[in-house]
Amino acid sequence: MSAIISRLLGFLGVGEHKQPSLKERIDHAIVKLELLEDRVAELRYRFEKRSRELFEKVVVLLRRGEKSRAAIYAGEVSQVRNILKMVVTVENLIIMTKERLKTVRDVRELGQTLMVFGAALEEVKDQITSIYPNLNLAFEEITRTVKNMIVETSMDIVGEVDPAIISHDALKVLDEAMRMAEERIKSEFPEPPVEPIIHLETRKQPKKTPVPVAVPAAPSSTRSVMPQVAIARREQQNLEELVLNYIREHNGYLDLKDFTTRYGVARDEVLRALYKLAEKGLIKLS
Repeated sequence: MSAIISRLLGFLGVGEHKQPSLKERIDHAIVKLELLEDRVAELRYRFEKRSRELFEKVVVLLRRGEKSRAAIYAGEVSQVRNILKMVVTVENLIIMTKERLKTVRDVRELGQTLMVFGAALEEVKDQITSIYPNLNLAFEEITRTVKNMIVETSMDIVGEVDPAIISHDALKVLDEAMRMAEERIKSEFPEPPVEPIIHLETRKQPKKTPVPVAVPAAPSSTRSVMPQVAIARREQQNLEELVLNYIREHNGYLDLKDFTTRYGVARDEVLRALYKLAEKGLIKLS
């Protein structure tokens, strides 16, 4: 009789708690990822729509012969495209993680996969919220969901995982997700037919006070290794000062074409300098 009662209690979920199987944990994680994917897809649609609307404004202004205004809107197009690239990167990370989960063989592998995804997502979150702070809350919720997923499915192996391996794998996965996102943006959203002009709203505040700026997409090769690091760093700092002085001298405007022609600097280097200035708090991306 006691055996029958024991089985009945087990069936009702009373008594000893049964650990979910590997398949149940994976299925649970995939369901959560699919819910995240839907939320990110909504964000993507929003910025795709905004990008197309701004692009149309550029075209209309060019037809009217208002090239200066068109160039300013072209800067906004570039900024929205950069945000869109980050959102698509997150979408790619989710899809890649779902596919990887289908091949895991044990709980340790499951935990590592989710932690790699979480680490890569944190990196994207930092980048996208520096460009568009209004997305901070949305991405905080997404990263919180991922942390809960790790606790729910893999908490028993968290202490066994090497953080260095997680970090290395996260950067590798992130690079691939960003590469695919960049290719997609280039194929679906053409560059504006006018060189963008970057506009800063200058304020009567101390020199290091951040000011809003609309910036085109940052160049993808942000992790290239330079042989003479110290020299490269000094050159980068000199370029940043040059860019900042140009903006101040031109009443808050940076004409990329004029700047690159005048100083013989590549467009990507100028954009990289702008992002460095934003990181230092000298300008603020609007």
